[in-house]
Amino acid sequence: MLNHTDPEMDELYHRQLEFASMMMEKHGAMAVAAIMMTQALSIYRTTLDEIDYHNMVDTISQNRNQVKKFTPDILQ
Repeated sequence: MLNHTDPEMDELYHRQLEFASMMMEKHGAMAVAAIMMTQALSIYRTTLDEIDYHNMVDTISQNRNQVKKFTPDILQ
């Protein structure tokens, strides 16, 4: 879950999670995660300049230990 109070972001997060869950039923969690990560990085690469893109990727890597696991029912 994101740490925010923006209802629009909350809705987007939950709608994307529902879609990802549906896709995982058909294609497996690892395949869906790989595609989502590739698409996310491509969006960052497209919308950010080179310095900001590298800063974003570095920030993602530096915060890898703060990523929370989903409950098992989400990945089924």
